[in-house]
Amino acid sequence: MLTKIMKWCAVFMLMCVLCLPLLFAGEKPAEKQKITFWSMVQAAIDLKTAQEAAIKDFEENNDAIVELTVFPYVELQDKLLTAVAAGKGPDILLLDQIWVAQYASAGFIEVLDDRVAKSALKADDFFPGAWGAAKYQGKQYAVPFDVGVWALLYYNKDMLEDAGLDPDKPPVTWEDFLNYAKRLTNVNANKYGTAIWVGTGDAVQCVVDALIFSNGGKVVDDAGKRSLLNTPEAIEAFEFYNKLQAVSPPGTVGRSEEDAFKLFTAGQVAMFMYGEWGQDTIAARAPDMNYGMGLLPRPAYGKSIGTFGGWEMAINKKSENKDLAWKFLEYAAQASVNKKIASLTPANKEAALAFLREKRKYPDVIYEQLTGALYRPLVPNYPEIAEIQRAATQAILLEQGKPKDILDDAVAKINALLK
Repeated sequence: MLTKIMKWCAVFMLMCVLCLPLLFAGEKPAEKQKITFWSMVQAAIDLKTAQEAAIKDFEENNDAIVELTVFPYVELQDKLLTAVAAGKGPDILLLDQIWVAQYASAGFIEVLDDRVAKSALKADDFFPGAWGAAKYQGKQYAVPFDVGVWALLYYNKDMLEDAGLDPDKPPVTWEDFLNYAKRLTNVNANKYGTAIWVGTGDAVQCVVDALIFSNGGKVVDDAGKRSLLNTPEAIEAFEFYNKLQAVSPPGTVGRSEEDAFKLFTAGQVAMFMYGEWGQDTIAARAPDMNYGMGLLPRPAYGKSIGTFGGWEMAINKKSENKDLAWKFLEYAAQASVNKKIASLTPANKEAALAFLREKRKYPDVIYEQLTGALYRPLVPNYPEIAEIQRAATQAILLEQGKPKDILDDAVAKINALLK
């Protein structure tokens, strides 16, 4: 009997050994967590390579998959809003600074205050204006990715010298700038002191806002409920911008910022107010230009304050992998990574300083302008407000009324949108 039992046990064990692989053959290894990230198309091949390398590093260290999809600006703007409004879209959103309030007010993106409080990332790691632009109604909704500033002063040193001006001393105040521009303007020779524009986009608002900020004014009050474009500080900024028509080539209203910058790189205008990224354009179009850079001219008793542009990273409210998405935001914002993958100047100050010293001329000037820059109004319907302001700028330049009257009308329209 014992022998039979032992035989049956042996047969049973053999069957177990033979069937064991079959029992587990259908089991799949645990799937890696995946997050999706929608970003903007970058033309620079080395930047794309750096971003892909950073993503691979994150994947390996977090046993995860990051699926990156890039779109041109307008396509990203349209597709992203459509997707999140339908409760879909990527886990991580790359948002233009002027979109943050819109997405936050609609409840499309996650509040990050609790995560930030427990994180190694701190507000002091970033430019104050970039960190401030990530907030809406006092809550943190995003983490800064990269920044740009409107505007710095570019000037052609050779043209200044030819006009008897010191090429190493750019104009500092509005009065200086206007006086320099008058001396640099020779209509018969088709040479001008500067070139201003209006165009159809938001760029003109960025420059005029910077003039307003530098004069101690604001576009909208801190509560986001009332426009301040008709205050004396703002009116003076618009009037100064209008004065520059006299030292600019004809066609101001129909000219875009890119059209105007072409006049500078072609040597037709001597000074130009533009962002730090313009150095790349000069290197491509006019590599031999002997140019300098200074802070944006300010009023005699004001302070040079630029207007921030740039991008912020946010987490989709509907994301099913918010913890992993946050890990990626922390990873991408740290100095060592941010320096490599940002498309403009990195928003992380440590990374920015290293980037500027490696990639830009006059890095200290740019860094100073970035440090004091302010953001455009943090209101959900900013695009509509910007268009009203752009139309007012155009009307002032076309002298369709007194600046105060034009701005009073613009303020009434903006206030109706802010209610």
